Amino acid sequence: MNGRTAVFLMLAATLLVIALTTGAAVYYLMAAMLGMMALVAFVSAVLTLLTMKLSLDAQKKRAERGDTVAMRLLLRRRTLLPAGSIELEVSAPDEIRENGRIVMGAVPLRGREYRYAIRCAHRGVYEVGVSRLRVTDIFGLFSLSRRVKGTTALVEVTPRLAAVPAMIVKPGDEGPQGRVRMTEDMASPSGVRAWQEGDSLKKVHWKLTARRRELMVRTFEESARPDFLILLDCAPVNAMKSHVHTVEDALCEAAASAALAQMEAGYPVRMPLNASTPSEVAGQTPGEIAHFLSALTWLRFDSPYSFEQVIALELRRMLRTGALILISTRLNATLAELALRVNQMGVRVQYVWVAETLHKDHEEMKRRLELLGVDVRRVNPWNDAAAPETADKTDFE
Repeated sequence: MNGRTAVFLMLAATLLVIALTTGAAVYYLMAAMLGMMALVAFVSAVLTLLTMKLSLDAQKKRAERGDTVAMRLLLRRRTLLPAGSIELEVSAPDEIRENGRIVMGAVPLRGREYRYAIRCAHRGVYEVGVSRLRVTDIFGLFSLSRRVKGTTALVEVTPRLAAVPAMIVKPGDEGPQGRVRMTEDMASPSGVRAWQEGDSLKKVHWKLTARRRELMVRTFEESARPDFLILLDCAPVNAMKSHVHTVEDALCEAAASAALAQMEAGYPVRMPLNASTPSEVAGQTPGEIAHFLSALTWLRFDSPYSFEQVIALELRRMLRTGALILISTRLNATLAELALRVNQMGVRVQYVWVAETLHKDHEEMKRRLELLGVDVRRVNPWNDAAAPETADKTDFE
């Protein structure tokens, strides 16, 4: 009940009391007019609310962070009774407001087309569209609302890719797997072939050479290229509520960009995501980046494990790892020691630190890691801006 409704009821009650006290017909007539006015207002609001038809169409169901998605909303009234304002509660993936409001009017038995654009400020999966419809009668006495079903669309906002340099693993820097290949049994070849210029004499099969009277060399199965392991800190982000989504965006975009750079360089990439629901993504070609983007879009930063525990658990999988990329918002002594430990195993390590400012103690730790062979790269999550919103509306028959 609003102030106008309260004044209206007080006036109607006063006229009714005066009519009963004096018995004058004019007061009965005025009270009856107010009653009819309230009845018409209530019935028109109810019928408009129940007979309103809405439909929503999204231009695309998948967008990149920072893009805008055009929405087309069709609204049609199917009653002749007059109504005041029609208010639509619209949900959108925006860090400022999760629900916006659109106030508009609709001509009886005619439709209105409303076009607007939602800003995809953060990565994630959002249900956009109209969630609630509110109708106010022409006199402003009653305001009724109901939830609207079937007028929402699921929009996936993927992380934005950035151009980052790829880590190149040289033949001598292939981690523990390189030492495994050094211990291969030279007496167990996979086949033989004719000698070619540049072949080592150690690979010559002398018995077969004497039998065939031509140089024959042993061939060995070449081990697959060492893969790149990307570990993303999936623990809850320690930041202000208004900054959490921005920091999560920076973490996901750093992981996706690193994966794309390595696959473009020809290296297979593995990226385990140790959230509350663990998963793992792997790929070898740039065309498989869509799998990484989809996994990072649906990722929730709710891991029950600390990043230190995740790195310790992954140490057992370092045999086939040529390089390790660590991505986190934290940089402390424990994480630095773990990075150095992996580096001492023969695995190249890059530490991507997502932080806005660089403190003195962090600068000293960064310098120490770089001195011992660990590449440290800092990413500022506040280095871009979101796209603006636009809207227009059109009547149709």
